[in-house]
Amino acid sequence: MKNWVKHLGTFVAGGSLVGAAYFIPEESFLAFITGWLFLIPAAVVIFLGYGLTKYMKYKKNRITVSIKPTEAVKAIARREVELQREKQLLLEELRKG
Repeated sequence: MKNWVKHLGTFVAGGSLVGAAYFIPEESFLAFITGWLFLIPAAVVIFLGYGLTKYMKYKKNRITVSIKPTEAVKAIARREVELQREKQLLLEELRKG
């Protein structure tokens, strides 16, 4: 077991919480409610802020790649324009007739 100190610390902390709840239930309940209502939302806000700062820093360093159109791409674009014109002509003919 590599992290036996962490496991032991977690076990001791959990045992302390359970023992505190057994010996002083009212104060433990108030501590639980305080944590649930204030500490957890505060932690969420802190982590969201941290994530936003990391995102904004990453966003600045993005690389934008621009591609110059080749003849094939230009030909495809011209064909699309022709097809759009034909479509408009057909729609006009259907509306008239």
